[in-house]
Amino acid sequence: MAKVRVLRRQEKAYIELPSEMAGQEELELFALKDGYYLLTMPLGLPPGQQTQKQKEGISEIERTILRKLLAIRFEKRTPEYVSKALSEREKEVLKALEQKGFVNVFKGDKYKDGVYNIRDSIYPLLSQKQDTTKEAGPERRAEAAQAPMARPQSTGGAFSILNTRGFIIVQDKREAMMLSEQMTLQMKKGEVVGVKGFDGRFYIVTRDYLAEACKRINSVLKEDMDAPSIASAAKLDPDGCVAALRLMAENGDVIERKRGVFAPV
Repeated sequence: MAKVRVLRRQEKAYIELPSEMAGQEELELFALKDGYYLLTMPLGLPPGQQTQKQKEGISEIERTILRKLLAIRFEKRTPEYVSKALSEREKEVLKALEQKGFVNVFKGDKYKDGVYNIRDSIYPLLSQKQDTTKEAGPERRAEAAQAPMARPQSTGGAFSILNTRGFIIVQDKREAMMLSEQMTLQMKKGEVVGVKGFDGRFYIVTRDYLAEACKRINSVLKEDMDAPSIASAAKLDPDGCVAALRLMAENGDVIERKRGVFAPV
């Protein structure tokens, strides 16, 4: 066992991570029992491999499988249901995505058999365009070199995810600013709302998703609960639940007692 230092900044508390954890984009926090938590690197990959795998990007077929998963409602995204929806080749790709740490099976009280969940850090990769000229012949590469350079449309994938899921969590500040600019009209109308969390992420949610999520969360949040437990009880996507909780906390509809633990007002 090792003790870690607690840093306090502006009424918030942060812990100093060990060097092997500091380079990770995400960590997993498990509530074992009252006062006891387990903090680990993402399961499914050896330490240090997760970040490198994510930097490598995703192939077109992997992107297709991820979008197929997004098209399935979260509560129906069980291994059994997904297995029936995919071909044998697609199942192999899904298994590879799990091994890379892009996808994991989330289990909770309401999801005994588990449901497939896509990690937040993968969403930006869905909006990236694959470079198809690398394996093309000399003529194709020459055409690509002579073609005018188009502006990157990284927000296109983000819009698609937002419309499909009802929420999106953006880690890149520039992408968040681009989304905000392009959704100015929707935000003015209140069709889309967003907030920047203390973790530096931007949580963007549609009005319809937030209304439904708030109703479900209020129906189950009767005492202090951590976000995964709330998501499980409310039958919400874990990431979508966190996004809704961030906005509810910002509006004063719930209280965040401590990081990741919420209580009714």
